[in-house]
Amino acid sequence: MNSIHLVMRNFLFAVAAALTLAACNAGSSAPTRADPELDALFSQLEQAEDAQTATPIEQAIWARWADSGSPTVNILLERANAAESAGDAELAERFLDQASDLAPDYAETWNRRANLYYSTDDYPGAIAAIQETLKREPRHFGALAGLGLIYEELGQQRAALEAFRAALVIHPHYEVALQGVRRLEPRVDGRDA
Repeated sequence: MNSIHLVMRNFLFAVAAALTLAACNAGSSAPTRADPELDALFSQLEQAEDAQTATPIEQAIWARWADSGSPTVNILLERANAAESAGDAELAERFLDQASDLAPDYAETWNRRANLYYSTDDYPGAIAAIQETLKREPRHFGALAGLGLIYEELGQQRAALEAFRAALVIHPHYEVALQGVRRLEPRVDGRDA
């Protein structure tokens, strides 16, 4: 019975990986909400010659993502972070639910939810939250790299490598994704060669 459960779990994660990566690739051409300043930052990020040049651009992107445009939503996210830091995942999730209700198109609420689920080892929940993040901001290199980390932990090395590579298409110098590719390429591509 236990081995059947393990096989089914791995199968479901493989299907989820394929669907998530397909969704990432399907919508990766443009964000759902026009933001010319953010678009310009992503253009600069893509053209950055090295990590040193990319770092301030990345920080500016994270700063744009962190501001929902609503003081109420921003406060709810701060409270969610405080609750999570205090070890109260349930309260953190309630704050995130309220933020999502007020700003349903705001991607960072879903990214924070993915981090919360990941920290509690709820990988299916984290994957679903990453899918929601990417629906709202297909260029979210942090969410893509997080997806890679989850799939790597689940033993889904091919899906993990694809997620890390997808993050690098957007942010060619993103260290988390670069490390993931370095770890997995020899194992995955070497095995498939």
